[in-house]
Amino acid sequence: MKAIQTPRKIITLLGLGTAVSLLGESTLYTVLPNRDVAAQIGITITMVGILLGTNRAVRLITNGPVGLLYERLPRRPLLILSLMLGAISSVLYTLGAGFWPLFIGRVSWGFAWSLLWIGCKTVVQEISSDKDRGRLNGRYNMFYLLGIGLASLVGAILSDMVGFYNGQRISAVLILLAALSWFFFLPETREEKPAARMEKAFPQKIDPLPWKIIVPAAFIIFTARFIDRGLLAATVPLWINKLFGNGLNIFQFVIPIATLTGLYNAIKILPGIGSAPALGALSDRLGKRWIVVAGALMAGAVGVWLMSMPLIALAWAGALIVPVIGAGVETLIPAIIGDHTSRAINGRALGIIYIFADLGSTLGPMVGLGLLDSSIMSLEGLYRACALLILSAVAVSVLISRRKVKQISAKD
Repeated sequence: MKAIQTPRKIITLLGLGTAVSLLGESTLYTVLPNRDVAAQIGITITMVGILLGTNRAVRLITNGPVGLLYERLPRRPLLILSLMLGAISSVLYTLGAGFWPLFIGRVSWGFAWSLLWIGCKTVVQEISSDKDRGRLNGRYNMFYLLGIGLASLVGAILSDMVGFYNGQRISAVLILLAALSWFFFLPETREEKPAARMEKAFPQKIDPLPWKIIVPAAFIIFTARFIDRGLLAATVPLWINKLFGNGLNIFQFVIPIATLTGLYNAIKILPGIGSAPALGALSDRLGKRWIVVAGALMAGAVGVWLMSMPLIALAWAGALIVPVIGAGVETLIPAIIGDHTSRAINGRALGIIYIFADLGSTLGPMVGLGLLDSSIMSLEGLYRACALLILSAVAVSVLISRRKVKQISAKD
């Protein structure tokens, strides 16, 4: 079978595979924070917080080496391996009740996601230029966000219909099918002659990393991940439970909390899907990616604050604004890194960025669920504190943008 070649088709294939890979992962975030489900599996809510952060903790160790691997080795076999490991992770979740089978599965998934995420981002950088890097990153993130939403919904429905363990087994089969599609259709984008390949695997000179860009970019993606994929992802089921009790009653038909949470995760992909490519294209057109990042963060801060409101309409409006954080930051930070790095050091730069990103994702569930479980802070107070933290990232984005404008003015 012939591999696809055009950038749009390559990104579509990568995006669809990424979306399917999230079936096992998104199901955990949807159903495990429910105390009844956790009790059935034999774990506590505190254990849930640890498990939801474990795969991110693993990536703190694996992201750096994986970035180096992608600088030195072909992309295609590593990407196929990532999906195979993802399927194995879902199987590991089903090997028994209690903490340890889930923990081992989370460790496996952490390594799998390092290979998948950094690999896909590396491919996007290779097939894009400064003129379309924001748009192509946005297109890939559109599929990623679609995967989060649909995987959460499908995973929740499967858990309600056939149980948590059978749902994970079905997810493993679907992820393996995605791996097969990459095996047959995904091209190798690292096309180099053997001599050049050997020189890149064992470089005589290593280019310096642009730390003045990497440090603020790392802080911003840490903040976005800590709140969006970490704290909020782990506490949204509790937030929905607080709004609707044990379920939503519509015409005497009760929608269970797990399915309701999955439904919310599916609905919230719409603003993310719309804003990711739009923000990427806007940054390409303006040439001012940092300002666009600041705007996305500001919208997210407003959304998180509204989620702390007691009025259901305001709270839900805020919840549908929040996805703009992830859509903007996850699209534009890799584009910014691509703007300031050569292909020779792109893997290392992305590896460093995603170490900080996964540190935020790791700490988010632990901090959020830990504070709530110990009654140190209310859910409303926690969300308002998150809004203030986002504003600090807005300030950093604006400062970096102003610094770049001054540098350009000085050169002129």
